[in-house]
Amino acid sequence: MKSLATRFAVLTAATLISVMPVLAGEKGMNQGERAQKDECLLVSQSCRNSVDSIQQRIDRLSREISKGSGVYSKEELRHLEYQMRDATQTLEALLGSGA
Repeated sequence: MKSLATRFAVLTAATLISVMPVLAGEKGMNQGERAQKDECLLVSQSCRNSVDSIQQRIDRLSREISKGSGVYSKEELRHLEYQMRDATQTLEALLGSGA
């Protein structure tokens, strides 16, 4: 009986050890993945944890647009470009008025 319990424990340990790199790889991929959509920009609302100046918003929009159709649909890209034009016009209006 002890032999069976020992074999079971060794088999369980070997299985867990062999699965660890797979689990670590999946977790690392999700954290390091750069090709993700910025949902805050897509829904045109400010998220709780991101308050940007106009210039920061323009920079974020530019980065997201540069990801292209590999990440965003054509409609989403048009929406981001519209937001970029709007933010750029707002910045120009503020700079032009001497604010």
